[in-house]
Amino acid sequence: MGGGWDVKGWPPFVTSFCARSRRGRRGHLHDKDMGLMRKRSAFTLVELLVVIGIIALLISILLPSLNKAREAAQRAACLSNMRSVMQMMHLYAADNKDQIPLGCHSDCYQEAYNVAMGSGATLHWPSWGVLYKAGYLTDPRFLYCPSESQVYHQYDSPTYNMWVPENPSANWHAAVRAGYLLRPCSESYQPVLWRSGSPFWPVDNKNYPPSKPFDWSPLPKLSRMKRAAIAGDMFINPLRIQVRHKSSFNVAYADGSAEQVDRGTLSNDLPPSIHLYGNPNNTTAIPAGAFDAITTDDTTNKNNPVMQAIWEMLDARGR
Repeated sequence: MGGGWDVKGWPPFVTSFCARSRRGRRGHLHDKDMGLMRKRSAFTLVELLVVIGIIALLISILLPSLNKAREAAQRAACLSNMRSVMQMMHLYAADNKDQIPLGCHSDCYQEAYNVAMGSGATLHWPSWGVLYKAGYLTDPRFLYCPSESQVYHQYDSPTYNMWVPENPSANWHAAVRAGYLLRPCSESYQPVLWRSGSPFWPVDNKNYPPSKPFDWSPLPKLSRMKRAAIAGDMFINPLRIQVRHKSSFNVAYADGSAEQVDRGTLSNDLPPSIHLYGNPNNTTAIPAGAFDAITTDDTTNKNNPVMQAIWEMLDARGR
């Protein structure tokens, strides 16, 4: 059409007004919709609390499982360490006419874990220290349980147990300690007692006069041990079990094997009596619950009968 009318038959000012109206309505609706979307994209306080509660519930469910998995992995690593200990023992025996280092410091069976002790003229390497001096501990971390929580039995622990076997004077009680217990006696339970004074070599002064002790030269023979227990976790009192594997402890045997032993054996399976220090004339009773009655890391020999009873029980398991 002509005469100023558009193709739809409306005057131009009308079509222009309608177009503006439509754009305005569309813009108004768009802003409203965007406002609703902005409101819907945010959490309410109730929704946030629900999410936090769900996350907390999931953590409470999964955390015990994760802890159990970590503990199982640490027990497996500890067993692997036990096998490494026996590999080193077999290598040492092969190089030293079947001898292996055993024994404890002084005459305390609960203290059979030292690598180095003293300083200057008193510096010596009892028990595990023999392996160190012979060059078998270039990487000594296999002597330490990954579950250990006591700093003085952790590897290279500052102040308490730094790996400084040539000068342990800066450590707690001037000693380097391993994380595992070493058998303190021979296959016949004759004691191997490392002297704290010169010449520092191990003796048996329990079955022999202190003035003329039995001198352990040569050291005990590996071939005679058969499947006797050689090393293990720190089963020197109940607390030491609790802070490591809780319901069990690991043990290594002379044939190179290692096994996990239930904690209950220490309460229920000890022999009722032993021949203390392997002497058939020295029968010593082991009272029921004797292990559970030990409350401290004693540095005397008063708990030696219980400690020997534990080693005898472990030997019986290995046969």
